[in-house]
Amino acid sequence: MAFLPILGAIGAIASAAGSVVGGIAQGNAAAYQAKVAENNAKIAQQNAAYAAHAGEANAEAQSRKGAARQAAIKAAMAANGIDVNTGSDLNVQESAREESNLDTLNVQQNANLQVYGYRTQATNFEAQAELDRQEAQQAPIGGLFGAAGSLLSNASSIGLGKGGFGSGVAATTYSGGGSGGIGSDWVAGGVG
Repeated sequence: MAFLPILGAIGAIASAAGSVVGGIAQGNAAAYQAKVAENNAKIAQQNAAYAAHAGEANAEAQSRKGAARQAAIKAAMAANGIDVNTGSDLNVQESAREESNLDTLNVQQNANLQVYGYRTQATNFEAQAELDRQEAQQAPIGGLFGAAGSLLSNASSIGLGKGGFGSGVAATTYSGGGSGGIGSDWVAGGVG
């Protein structure tokens, strides 16, 4: 049965190697995820820029549309022989102008909210990328600690702590305080 401790040692080494390889693989996966998050952050920033430009264009179009509507109101009043520069007719035009300005501001605000959303998304992706980079750095170290723990755990279970690997030498322990004879404080353990 002398081969059982050898098999245990081989298993301990294999387990430790698996921990190291697992840590490296986890680190590589985290590095990949960091790159994905970085790319997503770039895309979100581009989307924010596109949304800002689209918002400006839509606001300008809304403003022109409002100006055309105001001109149509004024032309219709004038065609009906109404003095467009006085009284309630002037109030109607002012209301149409205010409504047009409000529509333009709403278009701009919606674009600003969309830009803000994309920028927030980019910030979140950047934070995730940093977290993934940290994990990529720490995972191999964790794998090494896992390997060390595995080796120590397996060493104690196959008898390396009792007189050596398969040595058959009895381990001795100090019992503390004895009756005073030479060597009487040491107690022989079981055979390893």
